[in-house]
Amino acid sequence: MPPLRLPVMAPGDRCPVTPKHAWSGPGQATAVLGDGPLYPIADYFPGGVLELRGEDREPDGSYVKKVRWLGAGYRGPVLLRVARIDGPGAASAQFSYFGGLRDDGYHAELTEPDNDLPATTTVGGPGCYAYQVDGASFSRTIVFRAVAAG
Repeated sequence: MPPLRLPVMAPGDRCPVTPKHAWSGPGQATAVLGDGPLYPIADYFPGGVLELRGEDREPDGSYVKKVRWLGAGYRGPVLLRVARIDGPGAASAQFSYFGGLRDDGYHAELTEPDNDLPATTTVGGPGCYAYQVDGASFSRTIVFRAVAAG
């Protein structure tokens, strides 16, 4: 799998949020983020924002959010990673029912070409973050903002 290559932001840069687009593929979604073949469902990111609420906060201060992904037309290995790109801060992502965490990210094997993939994303707090999702034939970056819900 390729090395982690995420956008670099200078202080004061605007978070380059990945726009949503209409979805008509398999699974229950009306819009997704990114170019696939694995996509986070846009409903979890209204306006490109992952809303951080008090009930999402863990004892260590991080926030855990449910984010469903859809897979379309891909079968094979997947490496899912996420990092904060506008400053320091921890982040992680994992699929809920399969795969496992390794030193370089969350690894899974998709055995069906079309998948509905429950997952969680953990962020340290508000900021600009990016997923990198890699497979045997693709590498995609998806950028989102995490904001305290108000």
